[in-house]
Amino acid sequence: MRQQAIRYTISGVVAVVLVIALTVMVNWLSARRFVRGDWTTTQIYSLSEKTENILSDLDDEIRVVVFMTPQTSMFDQVQELLERYNAASDKITVEHIDPEREPLKTTALAEQFGVEVANTVVFIYGDRTKYVTSDQMAEMDYSGAQYGQGPTMRAFKGEEQFTSAILSLVAPDVPKIYFVTGHGEAALAGAGGGASDRSLRILEEALKRENMETADTTLLSGEVPDDADVLAIIGPTRAYTEAEIEALGAYLDRGGRLLLALDPLIEPGGTMRPTRLEKMLGERGVTVHDDLVVDPTRRLPFYDLSAVYLEDFPTHPVTRGLEGFAVLFTVSRSLVAEGDGASVLVQTSDEGWGETDLGMLLRGDPVAFDDADNPGPAAVGIAVEELAVAADDEVTEAVDYRFVVFGDSDFLTDLDISNAGNAVLAANTFNWLAAREDLVGIPPRDVEQVSLFLSQQQMRNLALLVLLGMPGAAIIAGILVWRRRRH
Repeated sequence: MRQQAIRYTISGVVAVVLVIALTVMVNWLSARRFVRGDWTTTQIYSLSEKTENILSDLDDEIRVVVFMTPQTSMFDQVQELLERYNAASDKITVEHIDPEREPLKTTALAEQFGVEVANTVVFIYGDRTKYVTSDQMAEMDYSGAQYGQGPTMRAFKGEEQFTSAILSLVAPDVPKIYFVTGHGEAALAGAGGGASDRSLRILEEALKRENMETADTTLLSGEVPDDADVLAIIGPTRAYTEAEIEALGAYLDRGGRLLLALDPLIEPGGTMRPTRLEKMLGERGVTVHDDLVVDPTRRLPFYDLSAVYLEDFPTHPVTRGLEGFAVLFTVSRSLVAEGDGASVLVQTSDEGWGETDLGMLLRGDPVAFDDADNPGPAAVGIAVEELAVAADDEVTEAVDYRFVVFGDSDFLTDLDISNAGNAVLAANTFNWLAAREDLVGIPPRDVEQVSLFLSQQQMRNLALLVLLGMPGAAIIAGILVWRRRRH
């Protein structure tokens, strides 16, 4: 009996040791070989293809220092997202510093990196630094202020901001975007745009986050700046001179990149005021109609027929990342892609069309499609890519020029760029024009707002269950077990 007891004891000890060893091995393997999941409805923690492409190309280490207390509202989102960055690339190292528990270290590093705002994430690459503040990571909703409520986070923009910060540190070249002025165009803040509806201040800030430099210029001298990587003409209201048209043509012919957003300039008599850019575009494969786009199935509430939301995006690098989004165009004219290198980017539904009776629209009369109108689906955005052709008629790898045309400019201005997917479409357009196709499309992620509403009776039932039901069940179970063992 004694030997049998010893054998049982040894067997038990060995079993316990094996279980402990197996547990350690499983934990060791799971810590090194695991799969991350994201069960949030909006996939708030999933990295986009753009971010994964950038992280896979990193050659040198990027150090990320997070100055944020765990009590901060966005701490969990920031921590989880940066862990995804770290898991996607061994070149990313993340360090968390709690300013309340480590004040001396916080002060020293804040002075070293030039951090002046609390709740900041700093990216360090060699001797270059870039920081992202908490207000840049969140899109806030202040609609509850009129009821005395505090702001809530509507969308989390952490990935957009973090990836832009990495780009600004590692990108060898910074494209320069020139915005043309002198014809009533929408202007940058520094060019007199201010905070008006025709200002491009928000777009300018977005382009800087995309690691692009912006400036304004005029073409009245007949010359395009030599260092212009992309030229943008946003909503001109007056005609261009022949010298300016020739300068634009010469710029494209030598491999230029151009964005044109041409509004329908309707005169009181119901005619369309030309800008002289329409003829130049027609010669290069894009027809600009003298009409106004309407789409009864995509009409915006509380607006007239000219304001539409569009969600039909043919496949193109510019439309990548717009799946599930819509863009808002308040007043637009229709376009037609004529050339082989022209591709439609945005269009109405089949029920939309280009209304040519502008007088009826001005008077507010009801309109319907007729033979004089331009049939749908009506395109409001077209991209053109003209490839160089060698002597043997084979397409070479070089690109002669690229340009994008929109039938509306309002979606790029401060008034409308924050609506729906307008900002994503704008960023994608400039990235494609600057030949950075792999850097397009990181939309903000909506934050799940989960609420639980209980009636007074439900609250009472819950209180009875927690305070009486659960403890009572445990007591009754204990009594039953005691009686069974006794008898």
